Amino acid sequence: MSENHFRVIYEGPSVEDGEMEIGQLAPSLLALGKLVEALDMIATGETGRVRVLVRPDPKPGSFDIGLSLDFVHSVKAWLLSPEVQAVGALLTLLGLSGKDLAAGLIPAVRWLSKRHVEKKVTLADGNVRLEVNGGNTIIVLPAVARAIDDVAVRQQLEKFTEPLRQEGLNAIRFKDDGGVQEQITTADAPAFTASHGREPTSQATFQATYQIKRLYFERGKKWRLSNGTQSVLVHIEDQSFWKRIDAAEVAFSADDYLVCEVRMDQWFDGAVGLKTEYVVLRVLQHIPAPKQDRFVGT
Repeated sequence: MSENHFRVIYEGPSVEDGEMEIGQLAPSLLALGKLVEALDMIATGETGRVRVLVRPDPKPGSFDIGLSLDFVHSVKAWLLSPEVQAVGALLTLLGLSGKDLAAGLIPAVRWLSKRHVEKKVTLADGNVRLEVNGGNTIIVLPAVARAIDDVAVRQQLEKFTEPLRQEGLNAIRFKDDGGVQEQITTADAPAFTASHGREPTSQATFQATYQIKRLYFERGKKWRLSNGTQSVLVHIEDQSFWKRIDAAEVAFSADDYLVCEVRMDQWFDGAVGLKTEYVVLRVLQHIPAPKQDRFVGT
């Protein structure tokens, strides 16, 4: 990417008119700024060296934001260090430059989806080989190897990609004058949750009946279900159920019910507290909502 400028483009039906809800945009951009700061701190050991500046330029068909990295005085010494050689160093660490043979943060986190890092090996060139279960490997930048285990980094990645878990958005693209450099889609979104890839501290599987409150036909988005007293967001992992949806074998109406086999995963971290996620492993039965009988004379 040229100099220190790049663009973040939010795409989907809800932003086709060039407008985006501030409740979606503001937390996402704020998280991106904090992500850059956290990544810079991991790479350099210093804080308060970089800011992300916004240059709004909404365009029809998407919500296109111009951004730039604003460095303070001490940045020059870091830019001359062996690890990084240009103002775009943080963009390289994010995975947006495409110039380094080792992966940046965004492609590395996407690749690690549902994989557990079993071993980290520092190579002769300083890059790090991550070895996961099954014998697969990926080469990442040294700071990225540290960042993928950093709570603050993973939290900000989750917040930045949160619009993809909501209705109306299906992709976030990073772009410069040369074209799209990287993108995160709705299908990628689960990989960017803070707890993804970590072993739960507790786990339980049970059968339950839920009423559908909000559903999405895009994989990666969470459905909102209610058990009558509690409303929860769930991932639907039942592939046979998705195939039935794709084949139009399932028709939904308001307030239908699902009888499900559900897994509840919980993580505890001193920095974030207790986090609970629900996964529908199998949809055992789809029950259409009861229809009100017509009264006599109507």
